[in-house]
Amino acid sequence: MLGVLLKITAVIIVVQYLVRFFSKFFNKQQRVFFLSPMRQFKKVFWSLLSAWLGGSMISLLARDQSVTPLERSIAIGLGVVLFLFALPTLLLHFQYWRHERENALELEKETNTALLLQPGGRYLLNQQQIQHILETRCPSRRYFWSSYHYLTLTLADGQQVIITSLLIDLELLKALWPRVPHQTRTKWACFL
Repeated sequence: MLGVLLKITAVIIVVQYLVRFFSKFFNKQQRVFFLSPMRQFKKVFWSLLSAWLGGSMISLLARDQSVTPLERSIAIGLGVVLFLFALPTLLLHFQYWRHERENALELEKETNTALLLQPGGRYLLNQQQIQHILETRCPSRRYFWSSYHYLTLTLADGQQVIITSLLIDLELLKALWPRVPHQTRTKWACFL
């Protein structure tokens, strides 16, 4: 039964790489960013796969009674580790999704401005409007959740605006405002 899980996993991984290849092939330069299904899929794929494998291993044990105690303990241990390793990413993804689900961002590279549309208001972001950029990221790039990070923009009127990596590649935003003071802080997992 474990062999079937591994074959299904291999097929899922191949399909994921094919979807990524074709999405890059047909991708055009964007000006307006919002939560797209493809961006979410790319961010959360490995965590969903890990959680699925962990859950499948544990559920197989409940159905198959002919498993030896050693196999049972290995499968339970591996299943729990896989599931727990995916849990921070799934929690981060849900939190970022809740924060960005109604937001949109329009970039104007010619004028180095961005228009952020949130339910709480509209923000025209340019070098004069932004006093400080604080980037919060994971110290390691090896974890599933290391691609989840965010920028906290401190505006001239004292307001703070948060833009997450689920909405846009944050390097595009930082490139718009090279002269704005920038600071990086690290967290194990970048919860808002």
